[in-house]
Amino acid sequence: MMKFILASQNAHKAQEFASAITSHTIEPAPHGIDVDENENSFLGNARLKARAYAKAFQCNALADDSGLCVDALNGAPGIHSQRFAIIPPDIDDDPDRTAANNRKLLRLLDGVPQEKRTAHFACALCLVIVQPEDIKEIVKLASLSNDHALFAFFDKNNREIDASSKEIIARAEIALEAHAPGRILTECHGKAGFGYDPLFYCPETQCTFAELTQQQKLAVSHRGRAVKALKTVLSSSTP
Repeated sequence: MMKFILASQNAHKAQEFASAITSHTIEPAPHGIDVDENENSFLGNARLKARAYAKAFQCNALADDSGLCVDALNGAPGIHSQRFAIIPPDIDDDPDRTAANNRKLLRLLDGVPQEKRTAHFACALCLVIVQPEDIKEIVKLASLSNDHALFAFFDKNNREIDASSKEIIARAEIALEAHAPGRILTECHGKAGFGYDPLFYCPETQCTFAELTQQQKLAVSHRGRAVKALKTVLSSSTP
């Protein structure tokens, strides 16, 4: 059983991961640290956070980065999903960031027909493993996996090396991304969830994410699918 911290102090989110991946121990970080999320992709930012927390606390760390990508807006808000409302030139500085983000999204899609309001939520996960015994388990998993792109290994100088290298592996990483397809409605529906959930219609459930219970949402959401994929990868290391 591996133990790792979540690159967040959000106890609710840590519990969400822990309830899904019961074969390993997941805890919120003891305290937050500042991470400059300056990458141009969800995976890039997830890696930045996981690496920073693993280094700061000298332990295995899991990070996620997620957002909404709207086709008619060329993928926006994307990695800027949380701060979408305050990005020029269309700025809505309402302290209620969620309401401001949703209003801006609706303004930018005003007049766009339903068939062209397609979108998807994306969630990237990165697990950084620094404990020597756990690194051995990840090397074993990589050797058995059909998808070697999920894994990466680094030496003490932060150079990427092959898992079969004679050099000592200082850090192992598992990174993946999952999507949930849907479309953006013209008005909000539902009171559950958070963020853009009231505007995001999921064809699979025929309602918005904000009209689902937490368990129902996890079954179809981007985060739920990403966590399930990570669980599948890690389950091979469980005796």
